[in-house]
Amino acid sequence: MDKKGRFLRLSVAVRVPAFAAILVFCCGTIGSTSSGWARERPNIVLIMVDDLGYEGISAYGSSSYRTPHLDQLASQGVLFNHCYSTPICTPSRVQIMTGQYNFRNYIKFGHLARSQKTFANLLQQAGYQTAIAGKWQLGGDAGTVKEFGFDAYCLWHLNGRESRYWEPRIETNGVLRKDVADRFGPDVMCDFVVDVIEKRQQKPFFIYWPMCSPHWPFVPT
Repeated sequence: MDKKGRFLRLSVAVRVPAFAAILVFCCGTIGSTSSGWARERPNIVLIMVDDLGYEGISAYGSSSYRTPHLDQLASQGVLFNHCYSTPICTPSRVQIMTGQYNFRNYIKFGHLARSQKTFANLLQQAGYQTAIAGKWQLGGDAGTVKEFGFDAYCLWHLNGRESRYWEPRIETNGVLRKDVADRFGPDVMCDFVVDVIEKRQQKPFFIYWPMCSPHWPFVPT
């Protein structure tokens, strides 16, 4: 990603009760603003995977699956062996986005209160450009996504919860996509993430990628 070869990588496979795994890695160019702290700001990609537990990653000793790419990230970064989460997708995402345990701010399934501040809000304030791709399922509309700190987005379950996989219902930056009927939803979102990375290398960026897969329904790719 950084043609000059300057990389800072941090991978985190979080130990949770069998329902979610989180990967964080930092990559790309370093910011060029005036302060020393700002010059060291890495680009950040945070990936949250629904329904993938730590037992599914070979870096944690899994004998059922081989995950060489994740293992490589882990070998060059940091592995965390303990954290707390909830065994269902939406509360886990509310928790990680706000940094608060669910008893403090969880209202109902599929909803994030507009009074909350997310990590994207904080990173925006720190000068980052922000984007999100994947699964929303937190209520509201495009304005809500912006209020929670995301400059750009490519999301499923923002204005409807039809298919997330084949013939996906995906909205990108206020436009309901009509050009993806023959595409696999996660591929569309991956392309969006890659596009954000390629276009924003001159400024620090933060990308949050709460993946749709491997969450049910299970369909062939």
